[in-house]
Amino acid sequence: MAESNEVAELQQEENEVLLSIYEGDDCFKNPEPLTFQYKIGEAGQSNSFLVEVKWTQNYPEEIPEVSMDSFFNNHLSHSTKSAIKTALLNEASSLIGSPMTYTLFEYAKENQDELVVKEPEEEEQEECEARESAGATGEGAVTSSSKSKPKVHLSKAAKRRQADKLNSQKELPRGHDWVDIIKLSQTGHKSAGPISEPTYKMDIPP
Repeated sequence: MAESNEVAELQQEENEVLLSIYEGDDCFKNPEPLTFQYKIGEAGQSNSFLVEVKWTQNYPEEIPEVSMDSFFNNHLSHSTKSAIKTALLNEASSLIGSPMTYTLFEYAKENQDELVVKEPEEEEQEECEARESAGATGEGAVTSSSKSKPKVHLSKAAKRRQADKLNSQKELPRGHDWVDIIKLSQTGHKSAGPISEPTYKMDIPP
């Protein structure tokens, strides 16, 4: 590992180079002495993002810290931000010992579409899953409602028990005399004999 003075010199040199390269570039920011940011793409684009690189005390003898937590990245899913961060750290691991901030920013710019290409697909999948979940919930509610009022089918024995219970309470079941009425309507004329024609008496005026 390089001595502290050597590391400080390397950092100073790289810092000057970065400020010179990105002079006048609005996408580049240097909010703190050892922190550098670069915005990839335009605000409002689904594949735009901002990369923050923060040098550690021993940088560049060790990889820097990479952050995707900027407010500018709020439109990205957690998985996409994590994938971009992982890709940049993997790239940095092969550059240990040499200035790498500019290389990391350029890597992000060159691979912008590949790094966020899955973002629209993930959003569509989440919306599809949400619709399916809502549909399943609705079906479950209907099923639950239909099951809340089950139909009761009584056996013949159960029906007889109910009838016996009514009789024991001296309550005649509805329709108990229907048979007699029907029978009477069918046989009543026969038992009463033929029906005589009515006699009409007319008063003839004198």
